[in-house]
Amino acid sequence: MPAGAPRGSSGRPPGGGTAAAFSRIGAAAGTFILPMSVDRLGVGTTMLIGAVISQYLAPETKGLSLSDTSAPLAKSAQR
Repeated sequence: MPAGAPRGSSGRPPGGGTAAAFSRIGAAAGTFILPMSVDRLGVGTTMLIGAVISQYLAPETKGLSLSDTSAPLAKSAQR
């Protein structure tokens, strides 16, 4: 589903642009931070930290309705 799809047509351009900007910021940060983390903490610890962050930011949506998956992050993290 495209980043701007849940909004009306007037909200798509700012929503899509914001999503693209944050994805590029995250990609750039990961390019520089990941190698430093692997050097300082090791591969296992770095991957564990990444898994914990991913679990929090992208909780499992299997079995949830569409309206439940579009809930704010705090609400969906409680499930």
